[in-house]
Amino acid sequence: MTKTSLATRDLTIRFGGHVAVNKVTCDFHPGELTVIVGPNGAGKTTYFNLISGQLTATSGRVLKDGMDLTRMAPSARARHGLGRAFQLTNLFPQLTVLENIRLAVQARAGLGWRILRPVGRYKAMTEKAEHYLEATRLTGLAHQTAALLPHGDQRKLEVALLMAMEPDIYMFDEPTAGMSLDHAPDVLDLIAEIKKDPSKTVLLVEHKMDVVRKLADRIIVLHNGELLADGKPDEVMESQIVRDVYLGTATEETA
Repeated sequence: MTKTSLATRDLTIRFGGHVAVNKVTCDFHPGELTVIVGPNGAGKTTYFNLISGQLTATSGRVLKDGMDLTRMAPSARARHGLGRAFQLTNLFPQLTVLENIRLAVQARAGLGWRILRPVGRYKAMTEKAEHYLEATRLTGLAHQTAALLPHGDQRKLEVALLMAMEPDIYMFDEPTAGMSLDHAPDVLDLIAEIKKDPSKTVLLVEHKMDVVRKLADRIIVLHNGELLADGKPDEVMESQIVRDVYLGTATEETA
């Protein structure tokens, strides 16, 4: 039986009389990249926010390796290995790329976010940070101030920060939004590299069908806050009900 690394059980959130996510039950597995799609207002980002803790569920549960995370703060969920990309945008905008990544490495090691550390530990943390610099192809920008990076390189830095926290669960919400055609492949390649690790679970909210086709092992479709479809990409994309509510028009707009 395939291990379940992350699960939602009847996950629901109401805003007044509006049910934004309605009893969504889904299991996610290591070594699998799941793309979450749906029309505007379907509840995709809200569902992400419930999983990562930016929003508190009205009812239902979020489980990681069987542990109930539902009432935990985002920081506590991160300590348990659940990583949400792009939460750390401009964490320290006036520090360099290397310094930003080193601080994330320190935080993962339980050494806090302070810049000044004993020399020995500083060296070890810097060497580890340099590893993530290389992995995200940012070595040439190591001493550039984060705030001055082009948007595409800021996105790569955000991925580097997330990788430095070494989560089990990676969550990306429209990772190429606002990026140029030149920079988008770099971030997608980084996600593809993460996907190769069989111990990692990757969730991706995306509306660009070319990205979905390139990366997805599995697609789930949300519509009006409910789980409409769940399965292999070809099966889901060929489903008539999915085409009717989303893919039939969205493919033309986003291909």
